[in-house]
Amino acid sequence: MPDDRVRVVFLVLDGMPAPVVSDDVTPVLDAWCTASGTTPHTVAAVLPATTYPNHATFVTGVAPAEHGIVGNHVLCDDGRFRHARKIGLHVPTIFDRVTAAGLTSTLVVGDQELVGVMGGTGAGSHWPPDGRVPDGAGTDEHGYLHDDETLPVLLDAVASNVDLVVGQLNAPDTAGHVHGPTSDAARAVYLATDARLGAVRDAVEARGRDTVVMIVSDHAVEAVEVAAPIDLTPVLEGTGLTWFPEGSAALVYGEHPDLDGLLGGVDDLAGSTTAAPGVHVVWGEPGRWLCFDGIDAEPGMHGSPRTAVQLAAVVGTHPAVHDLDARIQRDGFDATSWAGEMARLLLP
Repeated sequence: MPDDRVRVVFLVLDGMPAPVVSDDVTPVLDAWCTASGTTPHTVAAVLPATTYPNHATFVTGVAPAEHGIVGNHVLCDDGRFRHARKIGLHVPTIFDRVTAAGLTSTLVVGDQELVGVMGGTGAGSHWPPDGRVPDGAGTDEHGYLHDDETLPVLLDAVASNVDLVVGQLNAPDTAGHVHGPTSDAARAVYLATDARLGAVRDAVEARGRDTVVMIVSDHAVEAVEVAAPIDLTPVLEGTGLTWFPEGSAALVYGEHPDLDGLLGGVDDLAGSTTAAPGVHVVWGEPGRWLCFDGIDAEPGMHGSPRTAVQLAAVVGTHPAVHDLDARIQRDGFDATSWAGEMARLLLP
């Protein structure tokens, strides 16, 4: 790799709440920003504020209406809902652009489903292979790879000469769901994630000044205070509309002359917006979640606009770090901004 070429590491700390970034909960990130002369920021997620629409946005630079992954599950033309990993992106990814320019890339994720969601097979390499949990690998309470499995692979990628490394550590998201975002157990996981970030920092610094590191989260997590979900099935029955839960939000598919009136009759719904033609995001009041009746709640959920807040930090000693940090403050960044920034740095 030529000496004048910048490398990019784009790392997602899934579900890491931006407000916890501090010298007592995330001392590594806090110190890395200070040493870099930068500041942790917050930017807007796309709605619903769930993992797969936002990760697809990170690598494409466009909103769900354009890349096609409007939710963690998507209604297909045959009337069936399918997992986002099976949908496929409608537009090229940063991996496609990097490969076309003759550069190298890799994707390393703890949530194995992201290989499909992010078009990871278009990267020069990806892990876990084919988006499947390797035999014998440790997993968390949701069946995703434990970050202790992911971290060594990520560190190898950071230490290599690959031009673009896109990584994801999953533990904060699972902890927020299983324990609640403000619990002591979740705090312990945030601390452990920050400690793993220390290993990433060491691997970056061992390379010298050639790497720009972008550290983001995909969404926040909010506490569930009412165990019983808001079930939209009764109010939508017979309307030609269909729906699917997305945590503290839901997607309603179809058009209706009085959609607002229908939704207005549902207790504890807080609002709605349009995510794509014929696809509407609805969400509940604080403490409420949306799902089919009879499904058990978890202590933490996300999806609503209240959780559409992402951490955004740029670190490293490459001169481009300061320029990017200043533009995040000045130019109104959001989840769609990152693919363009990766391309700006990497591509001629």
